[in-house]
Amino acid sequence: MTRLRSALSSALLALAALIGAALPSFAQTPAPPADAADLRPVEIQRLFDAYFVMEAQQTLGLSDQQYAPFLTRLRALQDTRRRHLTSRAALLVDLARMSAPRAARPADDAALKAQLAALQELESRSAAEVRKAYTELDALLDPRQQARFRVFEDQLERRKLELMLRARQNARQQRLQRRQQ
Repeated sequence: MTRLRSALSSALLALAALIGAALPSFAQTPAPPADAADLRPVEIQRLFDAYFVMEAQQTLGLSDQQYAPFLTRLRALQDTRRRHLTSRAALLVDLARMSAPRAARPADDAALKAQLAALQELESRSAAEVRKAYTELDALLDPRQQARFRVFEDQLERRKLELMLRARQNARQQRLQRRQQ
């Protein structure tokens, strides 16, 4: 447990560095380290996952007995979501390629219908698996903790989107400044 907390603390420090790099500067401060600004979306997601885990115990008021099983079930929920998002993105790329107006060889209607059916099947399966993961997670929590979990999850997702937007805006601004020099 101590090793886990130590690893999570390191991830939290990296997230703090990333957040600091993404926030607009209020004074003439040195540029953030290149490694913080160059994080890929997957790395940002991992940092947010680590932050979520660290804050969840306090925010939800988890007991020590709840904490370890909570982590296991939370990871299952996150992995389920990620796996389905990846599969969905792949199907959508195929659909875009198949239905492109200027495709060298446009797909026939049967192939498009098959791909659309595969997408619908994936979305149905995804919804069922996410529901199951939530049910298993909720089994550990009392109703107040369940409510706090949903609110905390939503707040963190909003913060992540805001941070990514700021990071993109800052990157765009830095590119413009470099071009002007």
